[in-house]
Amino acid sequence: MKYLIPTTTYLLVAIAIIWLGLAGCKENTLINSSIVPNNDSTSLQSITLGCITHSFFDKDVVTSVNISGINVNQAVGCMQDSFFGGTVASTYFQLLNPNIGAAPFDTTYHFDSAFLFIPYSGFSYGDTSDYNATQTYQVYTPLDTLGYSTYYYPDAYKTMDMTNPLSDPITVNVHNLADSVTINGKKYSPGLRLKLKVLPTLSKINHALFYSQNADNKIQAFIDDFKGICLRPADTRSTGKVIPYFRLNGSTLYEEAAIVLHYHRIGDADTVLEYFHGRSYCAHFNSITKSYSRSPVNALYTSTQVNDSIVAIQNMPGSSIDVVIPDINKIPKNAVINKVELQISFLPSYNNTKYALPQQLFVTGIGNGTYPAGIPAGSKYDIEDRKPITSLSPYSILDGNSHALGSPAITTYTIGIPREYMASLAAQNNSLHLQVHGSQVYYGALRMLAAGGSYSNPRYQTKLFIVYSTIK
Repeated sequence: MKYLIPTTTYLLVAIAIIWLGLAGCKENTLINSSIVPNNDSTSLQSITLGCITHSFFDKDVVTSVNISGINVNQAVGCMQDSFFGGTVASTYFQLLNPNIGAAPFDTTYHFDSAFLFIPYSGFSYGDTSDYNATQTYQVYTPLDTLGYSTYYYPDAYKTMDMTNPLSDPITVNVHNLADSVTINGKKYSPGLRLKLKVLPTLSKINHALFYSQNADNKIQAFIDDFKGICLRPADTRSTGKVIPYFRLNGSTLYEEAAIVLHYHRIGDADTVLEYFHGRSYCAHFNSITKSYSRSPVNALYTSTQVNDSIVAIQNMPGSSIDVVIPDINKIPKNAVINKVELQISFLPSYNNTKYALPQQLFVTGIGNGTYPAGIPAGSKYDIEDRKPITSLSPYSILDGNSHALGSPAITTYTIGIPREYMASLAAQNNSLHLQVHGSQVYYGALRMLAAGGSYSNPRYQTKLFIVYSTIK
């Protein structure tokens, strides 16, 4: 199921990444209860509406997002989660020629070595307590070019030149990726530095230099001919414990994804030449495959229960929650809305403490064919509380973060939707249909098992909590 307007996904990513870095109080009411007159003319009341919940696998996320100022983080590796199943992730990205229109290398160049350098994002997902966890990588080139303006989803794939890999399989310690990198006695920011085979690497670059040197659009000609890099697990059948995320964008040597060549001319000192990922011209995408048919989470996806008691959520691609809220018109017609809040509660006994929880939850609406106007039945749309989508201000109501609610306290994610609730009532709908998913900051990471609409303890159940005022 795709967004009707794909650019919405890009905006959501930008908002999600920026918002996760903000701190402070969240105002959860449309009209704060503290401003209700303290007299006998009004009555402040609350009601809780039950929800019908199901888990489903959601891969409707664009992994080729390119927004200036937002880091391009890519998962690379294999991991096996005993509940959520397996993950295999690879990154594809293009490189720029630093010397536009340069001729192919001649015999005066002596190449000593070649490396792929890709900065570490600072985040890894999985069992990060195992300091000996490893991943084994190999570098290839795609046989088909990438489209800069193409929307790539997690199941995107490019055929690779398997007969001419640019590297041998190289095993790295994931925990050590956080250490600074020392090159020729100088320390640089943490990153992955993989040794490349000099001859096949030079062959690819030289061919692109020859093809582009006399082209009308020399930049694009080089990109189209070289086609880019695929960094992937050397063996996709392996079962690692943790997947690191790497950053493609940057601005200087060893701060951006690049092929780095070390060479010298006869009589000259060593020289470094960098073919780097320039986000203004270079495409990229994160290919992420999840296998779950033999894992416990599949029982949630295939459940035939009317209302599931346990639901699962991850960053996409991964588990999301489908929520239907029936009988939304149970409040008086003259009511003034103070708060409308979707509440989803974490179940500690069902979760593994080795895996990080979602940082924030996000919600989209599902059209019913008549509401909202112009949205086909079953299509996603931005709910009223998310507008304007170019602003962060809606999150003062939407929130989406976890809070300690009640006594004894339970960890509950709250999503404020008063405007969407009122708009749906005004359209004479008797139900709301929503989908809840994790953020798009780190594709496919994080996970949580939460209480669904039929969980045995009502305190934990997914519910819609409404506070309203009426005039007596």
